[in-house]
Amino acid sequence: MVQKTKIRCRIISSISNYGLLVILVSVLFVALISIIIAYHFKAPDNLIMTTGFEGGSYAIYGERYRQILAREKIHLKLLPSSGSVENLKRLNDKSYRVDAGFVQDGTSSPSEANNLVSLGAINYAPLWVFYRSQETFNYLSELKGKRIAIGPEGSGVRKLAIDLLKLNNSAAPPTVLLDLSGAAANKALLEGTVDAVMIIGTEDNALVKELLYTPKVKLMSFRQAEAYTRLIPALSHVVLPQGVLDVSNKMPSQDVHLLAVTTSLIVRKDLHPALIYLLLDAAVEIHSNAGWVNKKGEFPSLKEMSFPSSNYAERFYKSGRPFLLDYLPFGIAAFVDRTILIMIPVAIILIPLIRSIPWLYSWRHRRKFHKWYRELKNLELEVMESPEPEDISGYHEKIDRIETSINRIPVPLAFFDEVYRLQEHVNLVRGKLIRLSNQSKEGNP
Repeated sequence: MVQKTKIRCRIISSISNYGLLVILVSVLFVALISIIIAYHFKAPDNLIMTTGFEGGSYAIYGERYRQILAREKIHLKLLPSSGSVENLKRLNDKSYRVDAGFVQDGTSSPSEANNLVSLGAINYAPLWVFYRSQETFNYLSELKGKRIAIGPEGSGVRKLAIDLLKLNNSAAPPTVLLDLSGAAANKALLEGTVDAVMIIGTEDNALVKELLYTPKVKLMSFRQAEAYTRLIPALSHVVLPQGVLDVSNKMPSQDVHLLAVTTSLIVRKDLHPALIYLLLDAAVEIHSNAGWVNKKGEFPSLKEMSFPSSNYAERFYKSGRPFLLDYLPFGIAAFVDRTILIMIPVAIILIPLIRSIPWLYSWRHRRKFHKWYRELKNLELEVMESPEPEDISGYHEKIDRIETSINRIPVPLAFFDEVYRLQEHVNLVRGKLIRLSNQSKEGNP
């Protein structure tokens, strides 16, 4: 075993300058190809995000993402929408130029969005049911027969509102469902032309804040919140703690139980990884603080969602963003990271090929001896079959020719031991011929 190892070491160390040059050129060629591919697929400097209606939480978030990405010279174009349903429709439509958007959990099944992935849940978006009445409502069934603003077609709140009202047998007449949303819905409630407004939004939502601080408007606390989470798995039971709005004035005066949907940041699968990491960085900066209904650090996260999570997001939440982004400008870091990712599979193929070079090199030179071993063996067999004295001189000529040819074999120094070994075998056969000649002379004095 030790002898074989020594021989292998000699073979490797004896690779000619030409062989080393071939290896070096091969490695440089692979690196060059990887760089060209990485450059071809370099990260774009623009991004399109579908958000929500003006003044809503999604629109506010979109603006914050735009400001953060602008630091890295990435232009984020924001497209207003009616809400989650329209955002999902845009993201699913390959003919529509949209890269990212906000979508509520439960808006769609994964089978309907197989070209999309999630970068994580970014918040709880509570369902706020504001109403005007002398009575206190704790059940959606108490809204039966009322005029309710549930948002426009394409909004996530409308879909959820109808589902919940149907569970309470309160969606059909005499209940009146109105497509009002945003400022128009708030104005209608304050003027008394509607009895209730259903809004999905966070504390950043100006429309939610307006109604929370209006004395004549009440906020429904869901006594059946846990039951709804069992019936509609996309919903979560969250609590608006007593005094969280104003501790000194104890506002709200008691804990308010709310239903909430989880909002996720959804992107198309083919979005460039570098842009994904920038969006994830922005998500941490925007959504990691404590809110009215969540604790600090609870978001963003890979909570159980309707959409499959991005592999890059899983890597981000597990080990952070690529370290290059901490030391290099975004454009250079993205390019280098992409090049490395391309070179890894290439290297997996290249390394075994490089490791096979010593074997190929050895085989290439050793095969030069195979022909003469065959010639030598054939001569030995011929001698054994026809050991007649008259043939011996011819045998000597053949073995001399073989020896001359062996001495002319062009091989590196490391293979001279093969030459000498073959010459030893030649001498063995020549020794047999000499003994045969001597025997013939002794038999014919």
